[in-house]
Amino acid sequence: MGPPYFCAMAATINATLKSATANSFVTLAEADAYFETVPSSTQWDNKSDDNKNRALISATRWIDTLNFYGDRCDTSQALNWPRNNYHVDRVELVCSSIPNDIKYATYELARALANDTDSITGTTGDTGLYDPSNSERWKSSTTLLVKLLELLTTYSTFILGFSLISALTAWVAVVRIKFAL
Repeated sequence: MGPPYFCAMAATINATLKSATANSFVTLAEADAYFETVPSSTQWDNKSDDNKNRALISATRWIDTLNFYGDRCDTSQALNWPRNNYHVDRVELVCSSIPNDIKYATYELARALANDTDSITGTTGDTGLYDPSNSERWKSSTTLLVKLLELLTTYSTFILGFSLISALTAWVAVVRIKFAL
């Protein structure tokens, strides 16, 4: 008899609003529909459903770490969205939906993570230091961060007197300047 093998279970998305067990802002069907409308969807379409689900769950986890304006709709909900008690363009957030910009940010981050798990932070390799010689990776990480910042700016709040968005924008500017030199 051989050694026992570990079989990873398929990732299952729960995108039920206000659920205590929700793990994604969006469903796989919503993500697939979104990527049908973008100029190039091959980097999404060529992934298995399980990989897409894992990427959507990971993207949601990352976005869910941000602080947002307004209040959670239910104290027992697992995720920070949906929210209420905040207005965007004079329209109050409601507990019956998640804003499209939050969903778009989830889709785009999921696509990036499905193709490169280091797409947000870059990789430190075995030295613990970032490799500045890999400028293409930094440029793609910067482009992703800019896109996420544009989508999430309306909803993000201040942390310790500093805007997270401002801090990330400054980081992106420094990286862009560095690679322009």
